[in-house]
Amino acid sequence: MISRRMFIQGACGSVLGVMSVGSYSYLLEPRWIELKSIIIKIHALPKQFEGMTIAQLSDIHHCKYVPREFVRRCVRKVNALSPDIIALTGDYIYGSKEFISPVAEELSELKAKEGVFAVLGNHDCKDITADILSKKGICVLINKHIPLYRKKDYLFIAGVDDLWAGKLDLETTLKGTDDKPKILLSHNPDAIERIKYTGVDFVMAGHTHGGQVCLPLYGPPVVYSKFGARYASGLFHEEKTIMYVNKGIGVSNFPVRFFARPEITLFTLQNSLQSV
Repeated sequence: MISRRMFIQGACGSVLGVMSVGSYSYLLEPRWIELKSIIIKIHALPKQFEGMTIAQLSDIHHCKYVPREFVRRCVRKVNALSPDIIALTGDYIYGSKEFISPVAEELSELKAKEGVFAVLGNHDCKDITADILSKKGICVLINKHIPLYRKKDYLFIAGVDDLWAGKLDLETTLKGTDDKPKILLSHNPDAIERIKYTGVDFVMAGHTHGGQVCLPLYGPPVVYSKFGARYASGLFHEEKTIMYVNKGIGVSNFPVRFFARPEITLFTLQNSLQSV
């Protein structure tokens, strides 16, 4: 039989435990940035691009819960990586248009040797955001591609419109590309079900926040994807296409993260035919 004292002690312990988890998920983890380094092996990668680095920043969701100072800190962390390219995979704001100009101002400080490229997400005010980012020197790719040259070698950097809020058009995006490697930015990872048949080598996506709340031994209870937790975060191989889903740095709906830390990713490209 449990005594009154034992019951009170147990209840107090449970309350303290809940308070600790709440404090961690609200105060600590949303600002505890995880830096990941991933090697991406691409078939027939031109020699000039061997070792090229791409830093990915996704789902900033600048809003009252994701302050400008935090965005600035993330920008500094990306710049410290000295990447060749920076890829921004959408959802720069959350909740109000008033956050577009401030976040664009912070993102204008991003430094990459060969360019900063972006696509839009389902929370972005499409025309306004694209215009402001472009004026800040960021190349916004909406159903288009550009060749990236190193001497006489080249590959393609492409970006598609958002699967939910835009008009994703892969035919237009890839029209005119040849058999050179193709790297594509797509906010929503669900688009891989169409992309994987197009000859795209590598896709960078975001959108899911890794579920934002990930329960031990269970995983994320909610992921905004028609595939559930299948593409919640991490590296995936679909047909001949590699996709990486970044957990993003912001929050939405609830200002918490739990076992889904905000993430900045640095990719290094290698030729898959090179001997290890």
